[in-house]
Amino acid sequence: MNEPTTISSIQLASLLIACLTGSAIVFIPNPLADVAQNGAWLSLIIAYGFGMLVLACILYLNRVHNGLDLIGYSRLLLGRFLAFFIAVCFVMMLLFSISAVDAGIGDFFTSVMMRDTPSYVFNAMSLLTAALTVRAGVKVIARMFVLLVFIMILFSAAVIIMAVPLYKPEFLLPLFPEGIKPILHGAFIVSGFPFGEVVFFSMILPFVRLDKEATLGKHLYAALTVTGILLTLSTLSTLMAFGPAAGFFKYSLYRLAGEIQIAEVIQRIESVIGIALIVGSYMKATVYLFILDTILSKLFNLEKKSVLIYPITLVCIFLSLTMFKDPSDFNDQVYRIWPFVVVTIGCSVVFLLTIITICKSIFKRRVKAGV
Repeated sequence: MNEPTTISSIQLASLLIACLTGSAIVFIPNPLADVAQNGAWLSLIIAYGFGMLVLACILYLNRVHNGLDLIGYSRLLLGRFLAFFIAVCFVMMLLFSISAVDAGIGDFFTSVMMRDTPSYVFNAMSLLTAALTVRAGVKVIARMFVLLVFIMILFSAAVIIMAVPLYKPEFLLPLFPEGIKPILHGAFIVSGFPFGEVVFFSMILPFVRLDKEATLGKHLYAALTVTGILLTLSTLSTLMAFGPAAGFFKYSLYRLAGEIQIAEVIQRIESVIGIALIVGSYMKATVYLFILDTILSKLFNLEKKSVLIYPITLVCIFLSLTMFKDPSDFNDQVYRIWPFVVVTIGCSVVFLLTIITICKSIFKRRVKAGV
C-alpha cells in the first residue's frame, strides 16, 4: 500500500496545520469561551503543551522503529491481535471525525449562508471533492494544500487584524472568575480537539522523504506552534470583541468578521472567514480520508491504492446526515465525547507504545552492558 514516492517535511507540516487549524479556528472559540470564559486562551496554551508531547512521542516512535507507522510498530510491540484492535479503534474515530467535519460544513451553509438549500447537498459535494482529491494521491494533496493553507491563514489573519478597533482588552479581566477548574476543563476539550488529533499523523510519517531527520521534527513543531498561535489569537479576538457574549455566538470569528467596518468601504467581509472555514474543513476531511483509506488497506492487505475510498466516502456522507439529531447533540458529541475519546484512546495508545519502546530500549542496553 505504501507509495515509494513521498512528500517533503514542509508539505507534511502544511498538512498538519490544515488538519489542526482547519475548522477549529472557527468552531473552537465559541465552546471554549463558554467553558473557560476569560481564561480560554490559557486553556489553549496548556493544550498546546499537550499536543507537543504527543507529537514528540509519534516522532520518537517513527524514528526508533525505522519509519514504521502506528499499525506497524503496534504489531511489533503488542502483537497482531492488539494491533488489529487499535486499528479498528482508529478507523471508528476517523469515521466519526470525517462525518463531524462534513456535518459542520453543511450546518454552516444552511444556518448562515444558504438556509433554503438542504444540507445533504453540501455534505455530499464536500466529501466527494475530498474523495477525488484522495484518489489523486498524497503528493497531489501535499502540493495543493501548501497553497490552500497559506490562503486560510491569510484570510483568518486579515480578519483578526482588521477587527482591532473592536477590541476591548478589559473584557479579558478577571482572569480566573471561577477559579482554575474551568480553564482545565477548556484545556481538556482542546487537548482532544484539535491538538490530540496529531496522533493520526503517525500514519502519514512513513510517506515523508527524510533528507535530514532533524528537519522533520523542526518543521512539525513549527507547524504545531503556528496552529497554537492562530487558535489563541482567534480566541483572544472574540473574547475582546464580544466579552461575556463570546460563549454564546456560534461561529464567533465569522460573526466578528461581520462587525468589521472600515471607512464604509470594507464591510460585511464574513465571506472571507466562510471561505477559510470551507477550505480548512475540506483539507481536514481529505487528509483524514487518506489516513482512513491507508489503515483499511493495511487491515485487509489491499495492493491497489484507494480502492475503498468511494465506499468510505458514501458511509461518511450517510453518517454526517444521520449521526447528529440536532445542533445541541452535535455540540455534545464534538465538544464533550470526541475530546475524551481522542485523549483516552488515541493519545493513550501512543503514550503506552512510547513507554514500552523506552523500557525495551533500556532493557537491551542493560543486557548488552551485562554481556
